[in-house]
Amino acid sequence: MNPSNHGIRQSSSLSYISGLDGVRAIAVLAVVLHHYSSPFSKVLLNQGSVWSIYSAIANLGWVGVDIFFVISGYLITKMLINRPIKHLSDYKTFVIKRAWRLLPAYVFCLLVFTTIAVLFVPTSKVLNNSLHLWTMTSNIQSAFIHRTALMDGYFNLVHFWSLALEWHFYLLLPMLIYCLKSVRLIAVLLIALAIYSRYVLQQIGASDNAIYAFTLCRFDALGMGCLLATAPGLHRLKPAQNFCISTAGVLIFCGVMLAITLSPVPYKKLPWVQLYGYSLIAVSIGMMLVTVVAAQPESTLIRWLEKPLMLNLGRASYSLYIWHLVFFPAIANAAITSLGNPFYAFLLAFLVAGIVSGILTLISFHLIESKFYLANRCQPQTRTG
Repeated sequence: MNPSNHGIRQSSSLSYISGLDGVRAIAVLAVVLHHYSSPFSKVLLNQGSVWSIYSAIANLGWVGVDIFFVISGYLITKMLINRPIKHLSDYKTFVIKRAWRLLPAYVFCLLVFTTIAVLFVPTSKVLNNSLHLWTMTSNIQSAFIHRTALMDGYFNLVHFWSLALEWHFYLLLPMLIYCLKSVRLIAVLLIALAIYSRYVLQQIGASDNAIYAFTLCRFDALGMGCLLATAPGLHRLKPAQNFCISTAGVLIFCGVMLAITLSPVPYKKLPWVQLYGYSLIAVSIGMMLVTVVAAQPESTLIRWLEKPLMLNLGRASYSLYIWHLVFFPAIANAAITSLGNPFYAFLLAFLVAGIVSGILTLISFHLIESKFYLANRCQPQTRTG
């Protein structure tokens, strides 16, 4: 086991939960497959049944973000239950710890992107709209101002919308817990607020991207994680109970995904997905996660999720998510220009982008993400108030 990986887990206020890093690995791989394949989806459909099936699966990879949301809601809620916010100083400490955990890798990526853009593509649309990246408001920009402001032929940082949304959640949840006390009530309110917000935006004719990316509209997935964190006695579930819950989750998830796949309308534009589909996905993910949270460490599922490859990929998933798409447009366009054949261009772009993002992920995780977080944990914590 890598020392830096192990150190992050040891230094956390939350005890390690077997299997969740493996689930993170699945989530980030789904997102990467989606982003690398969707621009070539029409090309892949013409390559035979195997590639058509691959394309259909990859097109659903966006759901990996929902998996991240549910896991984040679960873990952050568990942290706040273990260390409740009782004073303003507690809130300040929580926010600072979150900042040290998340912002160094985030800022490092923005600095590298900005430097390269200024030197080589100073007219980049992404560079000119990057203020929203620095202010953690990119999801609001893509929702209500310009949905492709952070994407051009050289760079793509559209995926930073989810990082902004999670940061908003981290700032809000501790205050809600402090004011309302009941985490379960907060979870239900967050889910209801998300559905209501999407309904309102749907009624006023807001864009499908606003319904998808606006902060309030996606609190149901995070709220589902909160609800899972408050579920009593998960470790005391009988195998039959665990099986029933997870099976129901799988059936709901597959049903929603099948309906989306069979629809000729893109998922973001489907009225039922906009209104309650995202919530159904969140519920199904939460039900499937019960199996992971409640499973014994020696179970087959946990042993598979805890394999070294899954562990390392899951632990570096934040850095990989940040980096995987940033330079993909330039790589894909270069591949298309050099090869001409769109299918071979897809294969080359996938390979090169995977290598580039893999190298940047290793640098980000080992030299930035781990180091800054552990350095902060080594500092003495003082309490006032």
